[in-house]
Amino acid sequence: ARMAGMALRGVCLLACLFTVRAKEVGVLPPTAPPWKPTWSLGRSTLSMVIHRGGWSSPTHGAEFGIISYDWSNAKAQWAMQQPMDCQERLLQQAQMTKNANPSSHVFVYRNLVKALPWFSSVRKILNDPAYSGFFLRFDSSQPAFHVPACAAENASKCSEFYHDQLQTPEVPTEQKPHPDGTCPPASDGGCDCGVHPCGEYLWDHRNGSQLREWLISEHILGPDGIGSPAIDGLFIDDYWCSDLICDMDPSIAGCPCGDPVQGPTEVERHNQADMGLTDADILDLTRAWNQTMGQAQQAILDAGAYTWSLMHGQHNANAMPALLAKASCAQQLREACAGGPELKTWQEQARLVGVVLNGGGFAQLAQDIAFFLLARGPYAWLGWGTWGMCWPLLDDNGSGGVPRPAVLEEDFGEPIDKTCWERPDEPGVFVRHWTAGLVELNCNTFE
Repeated sequence: ARMAGMALRGVCLLACLFTVRAKEVGVLPPTAPPWKPTWSLGRSTLSMVIHRGGWSSPTHGAEFGIISYDWSNAKAQWAMQQPMDCQERLLQQAQMTKNANPSSHVFVYRNLVKALPWFSSVRKILNDPAYSGFFLRFDSSQPAFHVPACAAENASKCSEFYHDQLQTPEVPTEQKPHPDGTCPPASDGGCDCGVHPCGEYLWDHRNGSQLREWLISEHILGPDGIGSPAIDGLFIDDYWCSDLICDMDPSIAGCPCGDPVQGPTEVERHNQADMGLTDADILDLTRAWNQTMGQAQQAILDAGAYTWSLMHGQHNANAMPALLAKASCAQQLREACAGGPELKTWQEQARLVGVVLNGGGFAQLAQDIAFFLLARGPYAWLGWGTWGMCWPLLDDNGSGGVPRPAVLEEDFGEPIDKTCWERPDEPGVFVRHWTAGLVELNCNTFE
C-alpha cells in the first residue's frame, strides 16, 4: 500500500419487509448524516464504548469522530444507585466527552424494542398505571412462565408486565454470585428499578400513535437524548422479526428470525408463549415497530442528529462493516471504484469499514487504511474489527487499551480524484490522488 507519497509495504431495507399501504412509513433507507462531512482520517473513526466498571476516559473517547456510549457503560456504578440512574450517567459521560472535544460526534444508547427501567424516563411511565398500555404483559392464563415475574431478592415485588432478566442487574446470590450488574443487598433495598422488578420489559407498538409520540418526543428527542447539546446521535438497539413476514420474503433483513427466535431480539426464547402471542400478533408488532423506527429516524435527522442504523448495512442494530480480504481485494475495489456496481453506495451513503485484527493487534493496517482512502466517500468511518465497534480505549493513565495508531493522525488532505480507479496497464493496482499525495494498493502483492 502506498499512501500520501509514503511506502507502507509489508503491512433490503426493512421498509420493504412486506407490502404496506402507501401511507405507512417504515425504516428509512441508508441516509448520510445531516452534518458537514470531514475527510480527516483521524476524525473518520468510530467506536462504541462499554466500560462497565465506571466512567470511560472522555479524553480518549473524544479522539474519535463518532464515539457511542452503550447502556452498560458505568454499569457498576449505576446498578448500585437507588433508583438506578443509567440515563443520567450516559448524559454525563456525553457531556464530559463533548467538553474534551466539541467536534467529536457523541452518541448514546436507546432501545425501541425493550423498555429498560434503569432509564429514568422509562421507569417513570412503567410506574404510572396511566401508561400501562405501552407495555406487553404476561399471559395470566399460563400456569407458569419461563422467566420469573417477581424479583429474586423480594418475592412480593412482582409485575404483570412481561420481562426477562438477560443482562439485568441483580442482587448476588449463592446460585449467581456474579450477576451482570450488582445491586445492593436486599437488606439495603436491593435492585431499585421502581415499583416493578428490574428486567427487560417490552414496548407494545400496537398501541400506535400514543406510544410512538412518547418514544420520539421524550425518549429520543428529550433533554437526556437528542435534545441535549452534548448528544449528536443514538445507537438504537434490537428489532422485531416475524416468521410470517420472512415466509413472504426470505431475503428481508433479519430473516430467518434467529436472535434467538421470532419476536423481539435478544430476549428469552420462550417469550412468545409467556405472553400468549400468536404468530399474527408477532407480525402486527413487527409492522408497528417498523413504523415507529422509521418515524424516529426521520425525527432524529430533522433535529440535525444521526443514528447508527442509517449507515449502509447497519440496519437492525447490526454491526457489519466492510472488511478487506487479501483474496478478494481486487474484486472489492473494482466494485467500489470508478464504474463499479457499489460506487454509488460508497460515495452517497455513510459507510463503516473495519480494521482486520489478528488476536488483539492489527493484521493489515496499512492495507486497510489504503482501502478506506481509496473507496470512501464524504461520510465514512474506520471501526474496530469484524463488528467495527469497540476500539479498546486507553484509560486516563494511558493503559488498559490499545493506543490509536499514529497513521490515523496523518494528514492526507482531500481527494483530488472523485473516485478510485484501476490502472489500465496494471490490472489489480488501484489508485486515488489526494492533495497530500497518492494512495495506491496493489492487490496482486497486497502491498
